[in-house]
Amino acid sequence: MRRLARRTSNTLITIAALALVAFVFRGSVMRVLAVVQRPLVAAGTWVSIRAIGIFDQAAVSPERLSQLEAQREAAIIDHAELERLRIENEELRAEIGFVSRSHVRTLTAAIVSRSVGPEASAFVIDRGSDDGVEIGDPSVTGNGVLVGKVVAVTATSATVRVVSDRDSATAIALLNGTRTIGIAQGISGALLALHYIPQDERVAVNDIVVTSGLEDNIPSGLIVGIVNTVTGDPTAPFQEAVIEPLGDVRRIYTVSVIVSGSL
Repeated sequence: MRRLARRTSNTLITIAALALVAFVFRGSVMRVLAVVQRPLVAAGTWVSIRAIGIFDQAAVSPERLSQLEAQREAAIIDHAELERLRIENEELRAEIGFVSRSHVRTLTAAIVSRSVGPEASAFVIDRGSDDGVEIGDPSVTGNGVLVGKVVAVTATSATVRVVSDRDSATAIALLNGTRTIGIAQGISGALLALHYIPQDERVAVNDIVVTSGLEDNIPSGLIVGIVNTVTGDPTAPFQEAVIEPLGDVRRIYTVSVIVSGSL
């Protein structure tokens, strides 16, 4: 019994001594372990990379890899086509609603090409004079949002100039208290400017802008955009407003052309 007690006591003393030595020289011990650990980790990483490469090469042959890439490309194309059809369906639903409310004759057309930039903004549709399209006909999208006017026609196609094009001018009215009217001129290919607004007209940011009906072939009430900013010196006779159009031709696929004979 005494021998067992002595052995236990000696063991505890030895453990305590080793713990004390480890605590005192812990920095040196950690450095030694780090030196030993680095080559082991590097060796393990090298083996892992080599093994993965071998197994990957064995599992995916060049032919199989080519097949997988072709399948991925086909899936991407199918997804893009489905998304395009979904957007076109939404646009057509909105345009049908506009047509049923406005009682005008329209032609649905697909945009086949477009050019949008600071100098010129226009697009080409797949409807032309054979369908009854004429120069000056308005092109709308969604729930009656004006996006442009026809400026050139062939038998099977037409070119539509966007309302924000520098060469585009649209007779508009503001849905404010005084029903301000004027001519909105395209600027920078993305915005419109309304000049020469009398100071006594109360124009505010977020006022809705629509067509006034004071322009050939363009019915009143088509949505053009909203007022973005209002500028002007109170002492000057006029103020000006910048209009942000609601129709973004970069993101639409179909439009409706309001045929002149229906007005």
